[in-house]
Amino acid sequence: MKYCKNCGMLLEDTFEHCIRCGMDVTIPENVSMYPIEVMETIEVENERKKTSGKLVAMIIGLIVVLVGLIVFFLYGGGGIIRRSPQTVSSMDAEPVASDEDEEDTDLEEEDEEYVDDTDDTDDTDDEEYIEEDEAEEEPEVEDRPVKDDKGVYYDYVAETDQAENVVFTALVPEDLTEREMIPNYEEFSDRYPFVINFTATDRENSVRFTYMSPMKLWYKLSDKGRGRSDESDMDHYMTYFKYDGPRSYLDALITLSYPGAKFEVKNEEDVSETTVTKLEEFAKAHKKELFGDIGDYAHIGDDASYANMNFEYSAKIYEYEITMPDKNIIYCKYYVPGMAHNLIYASNTDKGTITEWYDFALIGMEAGNELDYEDYQEAFDVFVKNALPTDLFMYINESYSKEIKAAVAAGGSPDPLSGSMLAKYGSDFETASGLDEFDTGVMNILRSAGAQCFSKDKTSVYCSDKTKVAFFSADKKKVFISQVEDEYPGSAYEELTAGEVTDAQAAEDTGTPADTTSTSTSGDDTDTEELTEETDDTDDTGDTLDEDLTDDTDDTDDTDDTEDDTEDDTDDTDDSVDDEEDTEEV
Repeated sequence: MKYCKNCGMLLEDTFEHCIRCGMDVTIPENVSMYPIEVMETIEVENERKKTSGKLVAMIIGLIVVLVGLIVFFLYGGGGIIRRSPQTVSSMDAEPVASDEDEEDTDLEEEDEEYVDDTDDTDDTDDEEYIEEDEAEEEPEVEDRPVKDDKGVYYDYVAETDQAENVVFTALVPEDLTEREMIPNYEEFSDRYPFVINFTATDRENSVRFTYMSPMKLWYKLSDKGRGRSDESDMDHYMTYFKYDGPRSYLDALITLSYPGAKFEVKNEEDVSETTVTKLEEFAKAHKKELFGDIGDYAHIGDDASYANMNFEYSAKIYEYEITMPDKNIIYCKYYVPGMAHNLIYASNTDKGTITEWYDFALIGMEAGNELDYEDYQEAFDVFVKNALPTDLFMYINESYSKEIKAAVAAGGSPDPLSGSMLAKYGSDFETASGLDEFDTGVMNILRSAGAQCFSKDKTSVYCSDKTKVAFFSADKKKVFISQVEDEYPGSAYEELTAGEVTDAQAAEDTGTPADTTSTSTSGDDTDTEELTEETDDTDDTGDTLDEDLTDDTDDTDDTDDTEDDTEDDTDDTDDSVDDEEDTEEV
């Protein structure tokens, strides 16, 4: 029997590769006759012996150097330590003593001249001379004792686009040195057409952290059998993807990334109550906005006569186990905050359901063995709270989205998102008033994953309530975090001040007003809206959440007939509503 040096797996002598990590165990350097715990003990002991040997050699060398310096200074010519006449006369012959006496006489004469000059000098000079001596003799103030045994260092990562705009920042464990950001400037989305994908791994690729920026997707299913998913509407910049709950996009990515593997959710939990509350308020407010322009919602047509909308939201962390075809297990953790609005509609030509859904982030950790998975739990928690798009990134998406919508309205296509356009948006952002209401709400949700914020000036670090101290070094581009209050990484780091994460803090970071997310006072029950064609003789009722939405149409007199048709369509749609599964609000 033999053991794999990489993961410690016990193997048969005939095995050529480790069945756990895939290491080539035909190479003698990759195997051991001892379990991994024994190997580590032996390595530690050997290292201790080497260190002890080096230390002894260093001490001996230092003693030799010091003795040599002392001998040189005492007996070498022109030494710093000057011998007294008595000492010299007792050790050396008389001629040497005579030379020394002559030197002393010269020194005494120089001293007398110096005294004479001093007598002729003002007392002010004497005081300045004394003050300088006292300043030099003052002992140096000892720095705060360095102690960082319990803390962890993170690299502050700032990724840029083609125009060198900083579009993403994160705190990444310093040992995950292999990092890459892949931008996608051609995502078919009328809200987030610019998407970034960031990964960080160690050299062995045994642990990987992943971040994906906000995405907007659609799913449409007509009762007449015309469903849309896994395609892009090139004319309206809308990407359709099958929606089946908040894990829809995540499960699809896992299936794509690990072909042939089986996976299951082992645990799920909310990242924070604050985030869940903010998501609920945000989803209610967005629902009201959507009903304000329901006739053009997802291009279902202006002839829609009935609509019923509900919404879902989720801010959960999911723990997965992915079993590969070779039976190896990959341990994973993902955070996917998002919301979805489901519209049940009816028109003169069609009826069905359509879903607009957002993943505001997709953040993951994947480990090749359970030990690494446990070791990186705290690091992933920090990564989740601090892997954030910048306000500039959100502003670029807002600006380019406006050009997309203008081009679509004119029946054309927008210019591709180029480096020159990115540079222009970056320049415009310096004088912009801030993000719009929607993106301000999104950024508040993302930042609320942290229970508290350590900040100073423009530096902000989001942490759990277990974190006691946080330090930042602008020169080193590193952050030090610890759960022990007296931890200190040294004078190169500046301590950040702790405080709870509030809307005011988020507003300070984004440069926008703190309270920008409106909250609906209606209950969780879905609201039913009837769309009627308004004639010239019909009173204008206004578009509100609890009132009928009206579609102004000229030269229409058949109001009663329209209402009868609406009731028929409503009956049909109510039947379809009964067949729909109840919306789960997480």
